[in-house]
Amino acid sequence: MSRLLAVFALVFCLCAASLCAQQTPPAQSPAPENPAPAKPSTTTSPTYDNTDELIKELDEASSAGNSEGPAGIVPYTRGFNASLITTSQHDSTSGWSNILTPNVAWRFNQHFSMNVEVPVYTYVDVSIVTGQIVVPGAATPTNIYALETKNFLFGDTTIAGGFELHPHFLDYNFTATLGTPTGDFPNGLGAGQYTYNINNHFEKAFFGFIAPDIEFGIGDSSSLIASAIRKSFVAVGEQAHFQAGLNVALPWHNLEFSSDAYEDMPLSSQTVTTITNKGKKGTVKLVKSTTQESVGEDNGFANTLDIPIAPHVMLSGFYNRSLRNHEDTVGFSLVYLLRGNNTHTAK
Repeated sequence: MSRLLAVFALVFCLCAASLCAQQTPPAQSPAPENPAPAKPSTTTSPTYDNTDELIKELDEASSAGNSEGPAGIVPYTRGFNASLITTSQHDSTSGWSNILTPNVAWRFNQHFSMNVEVPVYTYVDVSIVTGQIVVPGAATPTNIYALETKNFLFGDTTIAGGFELHPHFLDYNFTATLGTPTGDFPNGLGAGQYTYNINNHFEKAFFGFIAPDIEFGIGDSSSLIASAIRKSFVAVGEQAHFQAGLNVALPWHNLEFSSDAYEDMPLSSQTVTTITNKGKKGTVKLVKSTTQESVGEDNGFANTLDIPIAPHVMLSGFYNRSLRNHEDTVGFSLVYLLRGNNTHTAK
């Protein structure tokens, strides 16, 4: 009950802050019909840079935030931002789940930023042991599993720091992420230890609406590679990951579509936990167990459509197809941004 109250309190605080931020500024008196020539200003420029040029510059690489969630979570201008993401998704191996993810972020300047988030699984199906089968000749009996719905379970808290460069010929984003073991490990929702991931993202815009991208990195947790989509397993162990695709700014209502092919390649033996007894990953269930390298491998395609529906609200739909594990994940996210931004235009 205390966790539920904490979540409701966070939602209330975010909504109240938004109402305060949207208050109408005091009306200004109209300018005279024949104003005198303006004198050169001697005042210094404000420290808060909200120019269109800076927003455009930062927006050009917004797709790099897809691994953390929809673009705009990290503010485009200096200062603080908070967001609340509610995600409903269907995984072909574990069914429906709903995830509530509060996120706080801070941009220090146009190059450095950081954000912290913790997922709360308000609805998720996990595997439980319902019985055992004694197999003749086997040293231990075989467990029988069934899916059971759980509510308000926590995932691993992540802390991410970002560095961006935006030269004329290329956009570059470097992200370092630390995962802390706050997740419900017995139910397969956490790594059970501190984890890390380092990612490099390169992107180049062409013709004002299409931007090919490529990224690669290394880490020791599968859940940190693409946190916007919950996988039905958590693999812990050294692994490299690669991704290449396209980001397209569609001409209707500032829509943005991205499609990427990905490969997660284990570099060492993997410690795997799962929340389902279906599919290839179901060979290891709810028990921390070290397996061969190939068990943690994954590859496939990820597709995302971002739909800004208000300055502070965004709707995102996604579809992920895992070729190696024959697994489909489809769903949508509704994102509330404390500091909204309506400049999701062509990159």
